[in-house]
Amino acid sequence: MNKTITALAVLVLAGGAFAQTGTKSTTPKPQMRVVEENTTTVYDVTTKNKRGTAQYGMVEETQTTPQGGTRVVSQMEYADYTPSKMALANEKRAEVSVGLGAAYSFNKDTQDMRMADMGLAATGQVLWDMSDHLSLGADYMLLTPDGRSSEGYSYDRLRLNSIALAGKYTINAWDTWRIYVPMGVGAAQARLKASGQRGGADASESSDKWGLDLFAGLGLQYNLSADLFLALEYRYTVAFVKAEDLNKAYGKDNYLQFHSAFLRLGMRF
Repeated sequence: MNKTITALAVLVLAGGAFAQTGTKSTTPKPQMRVVEENTTTVYDVTTKNKRGTAQYGMVEETQTTPQGGTRVVSQMEYADYTPSKMALANEKRAEVSVGLGAAYSFNKDTQDMRMADMGLAATGQVLWDMSDHLSLGADYMLLTPDGRSSEGYSYDRLRLNSIALAGKYTINAWDTWRIYVPMGVGAAQARLKASGQRGGADASESSDKWGLDLFAGLGLQYNLSADLFLALEYRYTVAFVKAEDLNKAYGKDNYLQFHSAFLRLGMRF
C-alpha cells in the first residue's frame, strides 16, 4: 500500500514538472525601427541674359522611406522676371527719326572739274518692325553739296531730293550698341545750276530731272533708353540721273553719286 502511494506521488510530481516545462513562454527581443527622414532645401536662383533677368525660389524636399529609398518633392515658391532695356525697346514696334549731317559728291564734268564740294545733308525716316532684325518704312533725304567754281565758271547748286521705300537690318538686335545696315530704293529729283563762261561763251544753265535712286550704308546705334536712341550712319547713294542730263555742255555720261553721313536721333513707340 505504501509503495502504491509513493508511486502515485512520484507520478504526480513528474507530471507537474513536465506540464511546467511545456507551457514556458519566451519574450521576443526588441528590434530597431527605421524612422522616415525628411530634408528640406531652399534654392534662390538668378539667371540673366540680354533679354532680361529671371529670379525664382524653389523648395526641394528629399524624403527617405523606411525601406531605404528616397523621393524628391519640389515646389516653386516664387518667380520674378525683369525684362532688359533692349527687351523693352523691342516690344515697341515702330520708330521715327531725323538726321543731320554732311554730303559729298565726286562727280566731275568733261573738263575734269569737280561739280561740288562737301555740303549739308538731312533725312527723316519712319520704320515699322517686321521682326526683331528687319524694319521697313519710308525715308526722305536731302543732299546739298556746296557748289564749286573755277576760272569764271561756277556750279552754284547740286541738290538731290529723295523719297524712298526704306529698310533697316539690325545685326545684333538685343544689344545696347547696335550695328545696322540702312537701305532704300525710291525716286529722286536731281537739280543743278551753273553760271559763268567757258571758252568765251555764256555757259549758264539750270535744270532738274527725276530718276530712280538707290542707297545703302552702315550704321552704329546706341539706345539711350527703351524709347530713345542715337545713331551715326553712312550712306552711299546713286541717282540714275546722268550729269549730261543736267548740264548739256559739260556733263559727263555717268550717274550722279553721293556720299553722306548723318547723326540720327530717334524715338521708338
